[in-house]
Amino acid sequence: MVIYAECGHQGPADVEFCGECGRYLKWDDDGPVAVRSQPVVQQQVVQPAEPAAPVRQPVQQTVEEQVLNPGDLICGRCGKGNAPSRNFCSRCGGSLAESEVVETSWWRKLFGRKPKEHKAGARPGKDGVRRRTGRAGAARRTAGKMIRRVIAVALVLSALVYALYQPFRGAINTAAAGLWSQVTGIFEAKLNPVRPVKVTATAQAGAHAAPLVTDNAKNTFWAAPADREQALVFTFDHAVDLRKAIVYSGDAANFQAEHRPQKLHLVFSTGKTYDVVLADTPDAQEVPIENSEGATGVELHVVGLHRSLNGTDLAISEIELFEAG
Repeated sequence: MVIYAECGHQGPADVEFCGECGRYLKWDDDGPVAVRSQPVVQQQVVQPAEPAAPVRQPVQQTVEEQVLNPGDLICGRCGKGNAPSRNFCSRCGGSLAESEVVETSWWRKLFGRKPKEHKAGARPGKDGVRRRTGRAGAARRTAGKMIRRVIAVALVLSALVYALYQPFRGAINTAAAGLWSQVTGIFEAKLNPVRPVKVTATAQAGAHAAPLVTDNAKNTFWAAPADREQALVFTFDHAVDLRKAIVYSGDAANFQAEHRPQKLHLVFSTGKTYDVVLADTPDAQEVPIENSEGATGVELHVVGLHRSLNGTDLAISEIELFEAG
């Protein structure tokens, strides 16, 4: 880098025009600067006995290879690329006030990360002082990266299990529906328990009759053969608007001894329907109910099963229903 005598601007020594004032750098006050030539050494040429035919050498033309960077200014007169800080072209001295700017590639705009720029005199860090974090800071950054990676892997694995393993998907859906019901229930009318005046079933196994599913006892259950679709029928003494159900699946005393319901298809006396998906758990499952307004009865069809390895019958310990107050 050199300092130009005329304007005091600093720049490279191989340009012909100043980038600040546009002055031609190869001239001085007395005229063009003379270029010192190298002395010519005279050599004695020995003529051959028989002059050889002149051989035409191919003329090699060199083309200036110009590398343009995003933000460079293209001179409109000669096409030379100039740094964004220049006001005049480094080749022809033309003004760059209305020059064309080299655009940034689309992929750089999308994925590029622009470094943070600071004003003159400003420095990163508190009070303009850059501080080294040392080993403790590096350890924190490493720990943060590891935690983010573990969370990402856990989310991916959870998504795969949810997509491929139906019982897990049913449990998640039921839990989400129950949580949503609890949240929305805060803003809705209070729910009251409602008991059917009559409970029947399409079949029963042994002494496990249909009314046992609503007797408020967890040590009893309704059971029916699982070789065909079974259904419970609840009859109410008034029109109801059911909003929630609490279901206890299987035999509470021996959960794996019987098949458990995986999906219930509810058919109301009004002709409307609603489906409930249940997880395979002996714990209470709170599920929402819709489309029951004005119904005086409901059929609960068991259309899906969580199968037992040893049992042959379907079992439901308890079903509690709640209506809008």
